[in-house]
Amino acid sequence: MRLPLMFPAHPTRHGWRLPIIVFLLTAMVGGWIYFKTESNRREIEMARANQLVSSYATAITRQFDHALSAANALAVMVHQGKGRVAEFSRLSKYMLSMYKGAYALALAPEGVVQQIEPAASNSCVNGQDILAGLDRATLIPAMNQNIVEFYGPIRLLQGPMGAIGKLPVFLKTAEGKTYFWGYTMVTLKFPDAFSEARLENMESRGYAYRLSGRNPQTARVELIAASRKPMQGRIYTREVKVGNEEWTLEVSKKDDWQNGTRLLIATVIILISSLCMGWFAYILAGVIRSRKELQSIAQYDALTGLPNRRLLESHLKQAIASAANGEHQVAVCFIDLDGFKEVNDSLGHATGDYLLQQMSLRLHNCMRASDMLARFGGDEFVVVLNELHTIEECERILARMIKAAQEAVEIDGKQVVVSASIGVAMYQPGFGHEELMQRADAAMYRAKQLGKNKFVFAD
Repeated sequence: MRLPLMFPAHPTRHGWRLPIIVFLLTAMVGGWIYFKTESNRREIEMARANQLVSSYATAITRQFDHALSAANALAVMVHQGKGRVAEFSRLSKYMLSMYKGAYALALAPEGVVQQIEPAASNSCVNGQDILAGLDRATLIPAMNQNIVEFYGPIRLLQGPMGAIGKLPVFLKTAEGKTYFWGYTMVTLKFPDAFSEARLENMESRGYAYRLSGRNPQTARVELIAASRKPMQGRIYTREVKVGNEEWTLEVSKKDDWQNGTRLLIATVIILISSLCMGWFAYILAGVIRSRKELQSIAQYDALTGLPNRRLLESHLKQAIASAANGEHQVAVCFIDLDGFKEVNDSLGHATGDYLLQQMSLRLHNCMRASDMLARFGGDEFVVVLNELHTIEECERILARMIKAAQEAVEIDGKQVVVSASIGVAMYQPGFGHEELMQRADAAMYRAKQLGKNKFVFAD
């Protein structure tokens, strides 16, 4: 007697249907999750890159503005000296040490360079007529003595690439008639002019960069600075405002997303693990983490974990709306750390970052549960004091902050001491969040002028 087969000799067509459907569905879900994760990862990288290029563009603008302001300082001296700057050589040497990025300072009465420091390395500029070949009768009336005219990038007469900032100066005769005295000038040499921005630090963070600007003499785009490795992949761009010119800062991730290898590996993993729900759970968790990180980048400071400007503005608007209903009083406190820059420059950025973290903890411990502490940028913080009933209550909190900030912080065996200058603006009917911030900022600067390490209320 022949026994029946336990299994069919050949699998039926219907027997393969469920495994194939499960395999295909799992592979499709795995593939969708992979591409979704890649999309989120790219969004995170984009957010980081955009934040990076914006911060460095701001740093470049800040340094150039500071260096070019030397022309304003020279103009003040020209006004005080009624057209003459006594001891120009000595004063210029002192000013060059103050205005980081400035390469040379010059006076050009009637548009002709007559004095320049350092004299030895800039002798070729003496006697140069800046307005040569130009229609003075048309040009001079159109000048704005409040704006430094910026020209760069250009090839300097001294040889290197650089830029020139010149400020028109107008004086008055004894009869009260205004006349064009000439220019005060600042010469900038690249890359020294923007060395404080430390663009090279981007390479250590895995980014390539390129800074360029249009040469006003040739109308060609000139390369001002670039990383050793070339740009590749997606490029993030920000306009850099330099005087009356706009340069372009471009940044890209050195190892920009290379989808080929990553896609191949992911495909193999998905195919092999298509029946494993653990893979699905792992990827799903990755998607959730990516979304949370995006939200964190948008609302919180990466170094201190404090709310950033965006979250601060939202909270302050709510606090003002509550105060406008007469429920309680609100104060905005603008805090700047006195002496932080010296610590950061002398002991390094790692020490400066640690100090900011410690100051954040100290300031936070001085506050109440209803208050909010946010990092505004650099060594600046903003505190929103809610539910205040008296000025004295506000002053007690401020006093605790002043005391906490001036206590020494031990870093690598060294006692680091800074202090805090605080400007305070109390809410008044009709005030918006921007006006409160501006008044608190102005009060903070008055606190610094009055000797630092104190709090001052806005008028």
